[in-house]
Amino acid sequence: MFAIAQKKYTYIYDNSGLEIHCLRKLTEVNRLEFLPYHFLLASVGNAGVLKYQDTSTGQLVAELKSHLGVCNTMSQNPHNAIIHLGHNNGTVTFWSPNSSEALVKIQCHRGPVHAVTIDRSGLYMATSGADGQLKLWDVRKYQCLDEYYTPTPATSLSISQLGMLAVGWGPHISIWKDTFKTKQKSPYMTHLQPSSSIEDIQFLPYEDVLTLGHSNGVINILVPGSGEPNFDSLENNLYQTKKQRQESEVHALLEKVSSLDFILSFFADIFQKIQPEMIALNPDFVGTVDRGHKEDVLKDQIIARAANAAKSKEEFIEKKKTKMRGKNSALKRYLKKQINVIDPKR
Repeated sequence: MFAIAQKKYTYIYDNSGLEIHCLRKLTEVNRLEFLPYHFLLASVGNAGVLKYQDTSTGQLVAELKSHLGVCNTMSQNPHNAIIHLGHNNGTVTFWSPNSSEALVKIQCHRGPVHAVTIDRSGLYMATSGADGQLKLWDVRKYQCLDEYYTPTPATSLSISQLGMLAVGWGPHISIWKDTFKTKQKSPYMTHLQPSSSIEDIQFLPYEDVLTLGHSNGVINILVPGSGEPNFDSLENNLYQTKKQRQESEVHALLEKVSSLDFILSFFADIFQKIQPEMIALNPDFVGTVDRGHKEDVLKDQIIARAANAAKSKEEFIEKKKTKMRGKNSALKRYLKKQINVIDPKR
């Protein structure tokens, strides 16, 4: 299945091109990204709102407002599933469905950001803007490594599995090799698509092929040494049958919708801090051990308990002050009963 963002709504189609679903909550979408390990469809459009749609249940997981206007640039970090958005004020923001605010904001360009891409390891990022600059960033330090100049502002970027960077500007394609190691003086390859403008480019995984989408159609060109020659059949089996693919999808779905959801309904107090999507800047924090000294851990626990006790005491005092007797008090009920009793003094 594949998703297509049309003028107003987003539609889901099957392999034969038959329309299956119409996502009416995703309106005026400019960019789509699918998170395969989380079964999430991320979208952003003219409203500048980043939305996460769960494709396994059909529910809208998160709706995050960027407050930065129209957004036409989006890419995902394949290492930690963080969404990178490029905005018209030259900033690139990092987003997670677990936070209502941007995790990171970087001022990358002096004009609108046209393209953003991240390598497979999640350590490096490349951005291009209307100022004609192509910048390479270290995501770990949020620091610019190198800058390149393009005669025409680059409109599309793509990084291969082995680290080659493809840049599309006007009718030209420039492919750079080892750009994240040392600054290069000349590109590894160039390609000219006459009488057209490059709209989008993308490297094919496990293949030495670069797909170009231009104003007159789609073509493929060979880029030797761009694809990963060795693959893990347990992760991505290139020779799997149709039945194996269906079973892998079912297993992945069962891992997402596990029995933990059933347990959460009974032990909500215990698991209330566990998010359904553990998407964070550091994906290795899950399962780590606190290696601090025992005295420091006990001290932190005592401080936390004291703070919680003081907070609960303040809430109890405030509630006690605002408590008022209602009409259904014991005295009111007794007086109502006495009204019906015949009083000889009256």
